[in-house]
Amino acid sequence: MRSKISRIKYLAAVWIFLLAVTIPYSVYAEDTIKTQKAVVFLLDVSGSMKTNDPNRYAIDGIAQFIYTLPSNYEIGFVAYNAEVCARQALMDNVRRKEIMQTAESVKYAGYSNAGAGMTEAVQMLKESSAIEKDIVLLSDGECLMENEAATALSYTAYQESAEQAAANGIRIHVIGLGEEMEDTENSIFQAAAKTGGGTYHSPQALNIQSSIDSILQNQFHIKQMTAAIIDAGEDTVELGIDLPFTYASTVRVLLTSSSPIRDLTTNFNADGARQVNGERYSLIEIDSPKGNRMDISFNGTPGHQIRIILIPEYRVLPKVSVSYEDRIPEDIDASVYEREAAVTYTFYDMENDKIQLWTEEYFAHSRLSADIAGEVRKGTLEDGQIQIHETVTEKCVKEVSFDCAEFPANILEISTVTVTLEAPPALPVEEPEEFPGVIYGIAFLAVVLVILIVTVVLRLKKPIRPVVVPDNDERPEPGKSSYVGRLNIYITRTASGYDISPLSYDLFRLPSTRVISMSEILAGCGLREVFEGAEHIYISSGQGRSVILTNQSDCCIMKSGEILMKKKSYQLFAGAKVDIAFEDEISELTFQYRELKPSEMY
Repeated sequence: MRSKISRIKYLAAVWIFLLAVTIPYSVYAEDTIKTQKAVVFLLDVSGSMKTNDPNRYAIDGIAQFIYTLPSNYEIGFVAYNAEVCARQALMDNVRRKEIMQTAESVKYAGYSNAGAGMTEAVQMLKESSAIEKDIVLLSDGECLMENEAATALSYTAYQESAEQAAANGIRIHVIGLGEEMEDTENSIFQAAAKTGGGTYHSPQALNIQSSIDSILQNQFHIKQMTAAIIDAGEDTVELGIDLPFTYASTVRVLLTSSSPIRDLTTNFNADGARQVNGERYSLIEIDSPKGNRMDISFNGTPGHQIRIILIPEYRVLPKVSVSYEDRIPEDIDASVYEREAAVTYTFYDMENDKIQLWTEEYFAHSRLSADIAGEVRKGTLEDGQIQIHETVTEKCVKEVSFDCAEFPANILEISTVTVTLEAPPALPVEEPEEFPGVIYGIAFLAVVLVILIVTVVLRLKKPIRPVVVPDNDERPEPGKSSYVGRLNIYITRTASGYDISPLSYDLFRLPSTRVISMSEILAGCGLREVFEGAEHIYISSGQGRSVILTNQSDCCIMKSGEILMKKKSYQLFAGAKVDIAFEDEISELTFQYRELKPSEMY
């Protein structure tokens, strides 16, 4: 039977052993999660397309599609009328311009042999080793040949190819162009139903772009950001675009319009770049951008819109550090400490592991999922890191991979990592009694004396911190205006080490005469953590839909790089962001003042 820890030794362990033991332990990436994908764009170029797409918007839709897809996609192209009339084998990212040259060379003419086109597209993907395979078909009608027998053969080939696609894990997505394709029971759409693909209807050629957008987002889950939508006029458009993807492997900047885009020029800082110009689209492919902004100018057609989207890509190397917090268990029969591990994952560029990624404000609070030995844990990104807490009962080695489905950027590769968690240390064990009662009593008194001496010495060495009693005179005068906003609060660090989800506090519910302290706000959010000095930071209503922050504490408070001085008041308008490091020099939070519309105050 395990020896029990006596009350004296139990107390001694409390004094002697640190309740929080921090041991950094870094491990590096091993395997890489990398998925190669392949897509074939299949285009109906029969004579009826002259009527349904006289301006050849389908070609611009292909450009938007292939240039939006990330670099880990191989892309092929097949066009058909009475037979396959154009074909481009699967090509990697750097040869996409060749696909567009082939697509731009096709002419609308002849019959519609969808069976021959689908057979060619499916065969192309069957020969590919890609993990994910898709076909995107754009057609304005069913199979139609010179006679019924030839039409029947084409229809049969189409159905058989769709069945082969389903058997080989190939999805088919169908865009029906024109009024005749409004009925999704049309036989052309059957290929999508058989393979688990999507069906889309574009009544007019101008709607093709909308269908392409839906496929990219809903079927391929491509992460993109709309940077601007511009109404072109007579003058040259000149604008600056925020580029919140510093050190991304690649960022594609795609301009699309229903009319020509001319005289495109750009200015940005990066390792390299390429530009491709079409009639109604332009692409700038940027390698490892170094700044967070790009300047762009171009001429459009008055009365038409130009959309600018950003498609970021990353190749990621995670690194890990582990710290431990050990507590003495309540169970007196326990033989080891209770141990909790804080596992911090930090993300770096795979090509240069000195460059930390995702520290921009754009990525704050983004979600990443970690698969830890089969258990999925979700984490929230802060300053390019996620932290996950685990209870440790024994030494263990766990392999961790990451799921980036909820992340707002395209992750082409992300390495897995192996984390080793050390077993909790053993508690001090009482030795069996071997001495006479007198000696035992002397030893007992000696232990008590040592504890008392240590306690006195520690108290003498530790500076006595005066208890701060709030001065009634320090609370500022209440404002005369009404509160109209809300505080969004992010607890970035606590003395206990526990994560706290983002909070919000509705100021508009307070009377204008109420002056409220930060400690009262945090308590109103249901927090039990103690934030030293929060009771001396006050919020009151201000003029012009603002609030007034008055600092009577010794906390370090900053707004936009400016330190807010003690015994001073500062006016905060909508969007103002304030960082507070509390007096315990551990706890930290950030809050942002947000002005609400009347409809939001409920």
